[in-house]
Amino acid sequence: MTDADIAPFDPIARFEQAAEDARAAEDAYRREAAERIDTLAQARSRAFRRLNLLRRASTTIAAAEEPGEAIARVRLGIAQSLGWDEIGPRQELVLTRLTPVLEALQAAMADDGGAPDAVQDALTVFEDWYGAETGSDFYALFDRYMPETPRVDF
Repeated sequence: MTDADIAPFDPIARFEQAAEDARAAEDAYRREAAERIDTLAQARSRAFRRLNLLRRASTTIAAAEEPGEAIARVRLGIAQSLGWDEIGPRQELVLTRLTPVLEALQAAMADDGGAPDAVQDALTVFEDWYGAETGSDFYALFDRYMPETPRVDF
């Protein structure tokens, strides 16, 4: 063995490697934490959108003078909240597939909360159908891009 084959002893190299390993571990943890936070934020957003949809629907159902008109009023309110000025075939299909959810909600309200599972089940069926039909989440329809407007002082 020659002197060229023997690596020079570097007392700092071990500490450099330990620091790099710690940095890599921290970076990996930060990526995992960011992914988990994103997953939780999406679940929270979806849960609140579901709540808001059903809360608005239940308020409209409760305010309807005639039970027969309640579902039609809720459908109209949903269409308006989605910005659907005109109801075309695609919008009508979505509203028609959402109607069993509204009917289950109306029945649960009439029965003093007798069948909350029916509402959950109907909503899950609708959400699954919408996802399979469009490849996206129903609640993404409620996302509206609001362009930033400049602030003007007069």
